[in-house]
Amino acid sequence: MVLVKLDDGTVWMWSPIHYTRDLGDKMKELDLTNVKHVVSPNKIHHLFIKEWQDIYPEAAYYAPPGLKDRRVAKDIRFDHFLENNVKTEFESEIKHQVFDASAMQEVEFYHVKSKTAIFCDLIQRFPPEKTKGFKGRLMKADGLVGDNGSTPREWRMTFMFGKKKARAAKAVVVDEWKPENLIIAHGSCVDDGTATAVIEKALKWM
Repeated sequence: MVLVKLDDGTVWMWSPIHYTRDLGDKMKELDLTNVKHVVSPNKIHHLFIKEWQDIYPEAAYYAPPGLKDRRVAKDIRFDHFLENNVKTEFESEIKHQVFDASAMQEVEFYHVKSKTAIFCDLIQRFPPEKTKGFKGRLMKADGLVGDNGSTPREWRMTFMFGKKKARAAKAVVVDEWKPENLIIAHGSCVDDGTATAVIEKALKWM
């Protein structure tokens, strides 16, 4: 989960995790309880949104392409739907780009002030020391480990007929955003200014 305090003092929440009292206390400590926007980056990172909706019923909830029609999301209220041509209330501070050339559509975000891109499952970079044994070998074969981390190969295959569209989305991230930092849901993040190069390498298969 990522929390960003916007310039107006409200909070933007990305890919919410299970709510606990400790988490709530930490949010209070950091003055991050004024939650106004809650976003799901893809159609499988929605599992705990309903919990947060019960806690913050007045916040606005944003669905990525493909989620609103899933039966598992039928009890979630969505107020906005993220598409490339949709302007959001937080657009001046956090930009978004949909990679929608695949069955597994995903929305990537960019926090302008910190020059940080926020990716979910499209790029995975698990630390080598945590990928031992048979499972580790499978992850390495799938291209998900360390500096060579990328997109799961089975997911890449679903881009077979949409690579031109995917490359256009990648160009927005790499050539327009030019992020220096990178937060990802699965694996090692980047905070040394090299995020654009890391993303370009990870998505080179496109």
